[in-house]
Amino acid sequence: MLSSLSITDFAAKLASDEVPPGGGSTAAVYGLMAASLIEMAITYSQKHQEPALTSGIFLEKQADLARLHIELTILVDRDALALRSLLSAAGLPESSGEQQKVRNLALQKALKQAAEVPLETARACLEVMEIGKAIIGIVDKMVVSDLMAGVVAAHAGITASLLSTAINLEELQDEALVSGLSGQVYLIRTTGNELKTAMEELVYSNAPFTVLRS
Repeated sequence: MLSSLSITDFAAKLASDEVPPGGGSTAAVYGLMAASLIEMAITYSQKHQEPALTSGIFLEKQADLARLHIELTILVDRDALALRSLLSAAGLPESSGEQQKVRNLALQKALKQAAEVPLETARACLEVMEIGKAIIGIVDKMVVSDLMAGVVAAHAGITASLLSTAINLEELQDEALVSGLSGQVYLIRTTGNELKTAMEELVYSNAPFTVLRS
């Protein structure tokens, strides 16, 4: 299981010619690190602020992040399984007409999975970003940079996930499915970009982060 590897081992496997992991599993790792950073920002803030002011929303968002932490950990391995299935289907024999039919059916099923799993990762990463947006104004000032690092990592997770989805759309033969998935890609990407821009404008307008303004 990729999710049980150390950071060093995961990076080494990623750098090798062995697949998986690929961009999809890495996207889930981005999301997982993002969720963890924002979890840390909440934990730190709870210890350094007046609990009565923020305890309700912090507890709510902690619960959401704990769920996302689990989901994204699972998605690291689910994406790897989807990639393995795709490679296995692509490697089926196709010498005869019957073999070609069997291979095509297996390949279309694997392509669908390989396109849909990264979308789940992208949605999870988007939710991480939304949580960051909800609490950016109330976390302790000492962890604003960490929270923003989480937001940026989650945005990278969205982009990486959608790239993994996009590359599989071209080979799918179900036009209605392709249209639906393409619509989801557009919606998630647009929403993620808008969230990132809004949070950068909010944070980078205040010292010491003004050095990051465009």
